[in-house]
Amino acid sequence: MILYAKEELIGIDDPMSIATDIQEMRSAIERLKSGALPDEEFRRFRLHRGIYGQRADQQGFNMIRVKVPYGLLSSTQLKQLGDIARTFADGIAHITTRQDIQLHWVKLDDVPHVMEELAKVGLTTREACGNTVRNIVGSPLAGVDSHELFDVTPYARLLAKHLLRNPLNQLLPRKFKISFSGSSDESDGIIPWIHDIGFVAAVESGSGFEGFKTYVGGGLGSQPRVADLLEEFTPAELLVPTAEAILSIFNALGERQNRNKARMKYVLWKLGLDEFRRRVNEERGCILNSGREFTLPEETSENGYLPLESGGIPPSSINPELQRWLETNVVPQKQADYNVVYINPTIGDMTTDQLFALSDLAIRFSNGFVRTTTQQDIVLRWIRQSDLGVLYKELRYVGLHQPGAQSIANVTSCPGADTCNLGITHSRALGTTLTQLFQRNPDWSEVTKDLRIKISGCPNSCGQHHVASLGFYGATKHFNGKEIPSYILMIAGGFNSGRQSFGETVGKIPARRAPEAVSRILQTFLTGRLADENFWRYVERTGVRSIREAVKDLTELNTERVTDDLFVDLGEQDAFKAKTGAGECAV
Repeated sequence: MILYAKEELIGIDDPMSIATDIQEMRSAIERLKSGALPDEEFRRFRLHRGIYGQRADQQGFNMIRVKVPYGLLSSTQLKQLGDIARTFADGIAHITTRQDIQLHWVKLDDVPHVMEELAKVGLTTREACGNTVRNIVGSPLAGVDSHELFDVTPYARLLAKHLLRNPLNQLLPRKFKISFSGSSDESDGIIPWIHDIGFVAAVESGSGFEGFKTYVGGGLGSQPRVADLLEEFTPAELLVPTAEAILSIFNALGERQNRNKARMKYVLWKLGLDEFRRRVNEERGCILNSGREFTLPEETSENGYLPLESGGIPPSSINPELQRWLETNVVPQKQADYNVVYINPTIGDMTTDQLFALSDLAIRFSNGFVRTTTQQDIVLRWIRQSDLGVLYKELRYVGLHQPGAQSIANVTSCPGADTCNLGITHSRALGTTLTQLFQRNPDWSEVTKDLRIKISGCPNSCGQHHVASLGFYGATKHFNGKEIPSYILMIAGGFNSGRQSFGETVGKIPARRAPEAVSRILQTFLTGRLADENFWRYVERTGVRSIREAVKDLTELNTERVTDDLFVDLGEQDAFKAKTGAGECAV
């Protein structure tokens, strides 16, 4: 059967409320044009409805962020996104590190039309931006992961639906992020310790009841913080009251004057974990004693769409290209003879034709649904062993066949200075360049497959550079009165051997030299590591100084080594000049 066929296509939002949003958007645009609505007031209005303005020199164009709770999309929704991207945007749908879909280059007058088209298939932009609970991310492997304790999908859906349009969620001090993980080893790609609330599946000892380890106060940005463990076990029936209690405390105590200190992590720093925990227990008790009822989601079990067939891929048809794809992009499900297939479009960008093709493939080979990931991938689930060879050929036909999905070749990047007001560098171009580097060197990426590269166009970590093996964020260097587009390089961030760490800074490297820096670091690691020593252990043993030494000459600027191309960003033709505007992460 097809799971969620009725419920999920309706979406988590209320159709009547969406219709009101659309009408209000039309009215606001008209009032803005007539001068009756001030620019700043309109800015706050549109952000709450998921509409970002693009860069100063792109006036009149907007980015629309589509909420995709826990990454679940139907084939119908994929096709509709393709139609919208072709008709109203630039023909590209961008997958974000929060499993959302972003559409760029949408004219302001077209925004209500886009919202209408999204609503037809149960998609909403409401609270995708602004001082709200952003998209709730969840394991893309939920229900099929051999490592998970249970399927977190129903709980993620329950909380996403509960908080959308909730009065508690309309004017928070700052944006707020929540995640759901099925296992504690991050094998599903979800990182609970960088979220304001991270729920990790847990089972109570003795009773076997479902619940969650609850982490609070994590975050990235200029002052990253590892989340604290609030509770070892939060019973499932207390999920909603617990989330409400935490949000209520944040709403009351979060900074409202200085937005740079307005995130949840600063409340934890101020109160300390013990006092924060005491207040959560107190507030949760008040909520439970209020007489309100909290229901658990109905249990569901997901089955494959197609019945199993005997046999697999004929050995004679497995060439080296297909073999590598099978090794890096295919993961067996816990359901025997079914598989998850990872599709890794370069830096999360999918064309209209690719969206149409994937919509069709989800019906033909899967259960009619896909899931986006925080690594900017898309996964097809319930793929029969016997269909893998044919599916690969179909993906190859539309350019979605690249191997390396679960390896260093799968580079993550935010849009950067291409469209974002805060972007300093064109991070998409660096992401594309590094992706191509690994595609040309498949053996190289195989050896370092456990590493990850993440890129942000500014220090704000939309690309999550703090938790990457190799993380880059946009900056500038100055030489002889001119600006050189550059990146701050960080290494050894992420989760390894049960430990959580943010990357350490290596130095500032001109953008054009960044690919060479990656090459040297990997070569230094591969030649200097001990037997069975991974990258994190290598850096711990040798210190960051070994990496700094390997790229030292790339960070230095002198007359002999500064060439004209260093003054031009990757993917660009004109001389670089940093141009940033007012940020719209939350207003």
